[in-house]
Amino acid sequence: MTDTVKDWVLPNGFTFIASTAGMYGSWAKATDPVTAARNAVRNNGSKYPDFVCVWYGPSETTYINEMGGLQYHADTADKMVPIGFFEVKKNSIKPSKDERYTHSEFMDENMKNFVRSFERWNEEQKQ
Repeated sequence: MTDTVKDWVLPNGFTFIASTAGMYGSWAKATDPVTAARNAVRNNGSKYPDFVCVWYGPSETTYINEMGGLQYHADTADKMVPIGFFEVKKNSIKPSKDERYTHSEFMDENMKNFVRSFERWNEEQKQ
């Protein structure tokens, strides 16, 4: 971690990172998942309801790219944790049950991706 203390970084160097869903979105990092989700929606213009992806991972190597996708280093994929895909309303946050993409689908897909990514990286290191 750098010498600069960032208010979204936990003492262990990890953070919660949230990204709003859709073509034009926003993202935020925080020390808790609710603040990250709320700030991502606020940064997206506070349009309710909004859908938000939330993950937990190393702050230094985790970010949202220009296309709104999660980026992380493959060597830290085993440390990444999907928190969930949530529907955020003005006064509530709940796991998405939207037919287009559910909280369960998000969790399954992300866990598989993190495992595959780390396994590929691990295999490349052996060569």
